[in-house]
Amino acid sequence: MKLLKIPIIFTIAILFSILLTACAAKPTVDPNQKMTEIASTVQAQLTQSAALIPTATQTLPPPTATPTMTPVPATNTPTGTGPTATKITFPTQPASSTDDSKFIADVTIPDGTSMKAGEQFIKTWRFQNTGKTTWTTDYAIQYLEGNLEGRNGVLTFNLTQNVPPGEFVDVSVLFTAPTQAGTYSSYWKLLSSRGYYFGDPVSVNIVVGVPTSTVPPLTATPSSTP
Repeated sequence: MKLLKIPIIFTIAILFSILLTACAAKPTVDPNQKMTEIASTVQAQLTQSAALIPTATQTLPPPTATPTMTPVPATNTPTGTGPTATKITFPTQPASSTDDSKFIADVTIPDGTSMKAGEQFIKTWRFQNTGKTTWTTDYAIQYLEGNLEGRNGVLTFNLTQNVPPGEFVDVSVLFTAPTQAGTYSSYWKLLSSRGYYFGDPVSVNIVVGVPTSTVPPLTATPSSTP
């Protein structure tokens, strides 16, 4: 009976030794250390998650271009009013023509004559027929250029008589002085029955309400035969 108890006691001692060894091999976990590890793990996961989430970048619209106002160059606006200067280019006299004239004198209204505003007058020039053709009443004197046209805007005045070669004739044009003060003038020339100009050009020049001035030069340029 005593011999049986000894192996049992020995066996229990061995088992207890094994249990103590196992307990010694497995160290006791510190709770504070465990919480610190858990917190570190959670923080690492949050950091990784934050790195994976794209950061929303606010994209601003491009600035709107402000139009630059370009200054408009100033336009020189004529001041004052008055008659508009009309200019007629006259056809060239053909080489075969035998028409010609010579200006002799101003019979009435010398250049620079002072006139009242709106006054009506008759300008008369004296010509000599220096050509070889008789001028008929189909011949005329016609406006060339200037700011003084015939009365009521008429630009052509026919001769009132026939003029043989070598003879003299007085040719008249009716005018009305403008109502605005200033110097007014125009050029005129004889016109054949065939529609071309010939001879010397003549002028009329008046002054309305201002001092006397000279007649501007003729600028009309002959054009081709119509």
